[in-house]
Parts: sequence; C-alpha cells; structure tokens
Amino acid sequence: MHIFVNVPYRMVEKNLERASSLSIGLEIYIDNHLIEEIDTGHVKELGKKLRDFNIPCTVHAPFMDLSPGGYDRLVRRITREKLKKTIEIGNILEAKACVCHPGYDKWRFDGNEQLWLDGSIETWSEVLGAANRDLLVIIENIFEETPETLIALFDYFREKNLWFCFDSGHFNLFSKTPLDDWLIPLKEKIKEMHLHDNNRTFDDHLPIGSGSFPFRELKAFLEQIRMKEIIFTVEPHSEATVVESIKRLKEFLS
Repeated sequence: MHIFVNVPYRMVEKNLERASSLSIGLEIYIDNHLIEEIDTGHVKELGKKLRDFNIPCTVHAPFMDLSPGGYDRLVRRITREKLKKTIEIGNILEAKACVCHPGYDKWRFDGNEQLWLDGSIETWSEVLGAANRDLLVIIENIFEETPETLIALFDYFREKNLWFCFDSGHFNLFSKTPLDDWLIPLKEKIKEMHLHDNNRTFDDHLPIGSGSFPFRELKAFLEQIRMKEIIFTVEPHSEATVVESIKRLKEFLS
C-alpha cells in the first residue's frame, strides 16, 4: 500500500529522489495558471521520470474560482476546460486518480442544492469522457455540512467512473453531522482519503492526532472494508510537517 503526499507540479522533479527513498507516491497539484501554461512534452518527460523512479502518482485539479455546478454557463465552461486539461495530464502521467473539488457552498448557492446538482451533472457528464479507463475521477468533500449533495451526485453517476475522496480535515471543520452519516452511505464510492487533522477553527492540515478528528472511529470503519483499494494521501501545508505527517499516517494504517 503506497502513501501519497501532495506536491505542487513545479516541485515534483526536485523531490523525486526523496519520494523514492521514502517509498511514497505523489499527489501532483496543478494550479489554475499552470494548467494554461503547461507543456505536454514536459508532462511526458515527467511521466517517464516518475516511472524510472517507480513512483506512483495521482493529480489534483485546480479549484480556485472554479465551480462545476455553478449557475453561470461561462464559469461552468471554463471549469470543464480546466478539469479536462487536468485529466489529460493525468492520462499522460499514467496517474491512478484525478482529485477534484465539488464547488458546493450553501452560502454561494443560497441553499439551492438542486441548482448546484443540475450544473454538476452537466459538467461531470462531459468531464468523465476525457479520462482513460485506468484513471479514477474523484471528488472530495470541502465545505459541505452534510453529505446529501454528494450522495445525490454519486447516486446519479452510480455506474460511472466518479468516486469519493473522504477528507478528514474538511469533515472536522465543516460537517454538522456524525462521521457515520458520511462513511456508511458513501462507502461503495470511496476510493481515496485525505487524512489530516485540525482543531475545528482552521484548515491546518496537521499530522494525524494533532487535532480533534475522531481517528479511532475512522479506523474502526476501515477495518470493516477493503482498505487495499483506497488511496491514502497527506497534504501537509508546511515543509516542517511532511515527515511527521507520513509517519503518523503509516502508524494509523498499521
């Protein structure tokens, strides 16, 4: 089982030897501007280097200002274009997955979940077609207070290549419902987990056990399902916590 660590695209090459020595995979983050500038030839070269070092990877799509379920048609079009470009990069890199944000926020949508769902269905129906069959397209929870919007989206795409990444830190910060309300109805769609911690005041991305997320409950859930099929990822927000985040995740999974 590989553990993955989030690294910006621009920093991947200088961290290849380090990743190889730590036996970790890389979740490669591609930001909004880079996605417009990135050179396909360089992506191909990077893919070869990753394979030479035997480093598996996933990709993380840009998300700032994007809205897969947005009301504005132009915003949705730009969002689709950037998501499809990210998936194309994932295809070239032979990535295991492309992680995306759903873009729902009850304040921005005035609680109109159906408006978001209609736009999201249109977006993901087109975006999924860009992925090759070995690339999982995965959506993580962000600002959702309950899992209902994501349950509705995954229910629509029940038989399609659209999967769930459970993010423990985002759950801890924003959810108003218990952990089981998320994990049980979505367990068949879980293909990835972002595991980090906080104290419910800021999205700190701290190492496991440094905050208040109920990791014992999560461990009990994982012991009941097929853990080997899940991609486990840490996304440390500072260089100082990288090694400790990896160490704590390995301990948690042991």
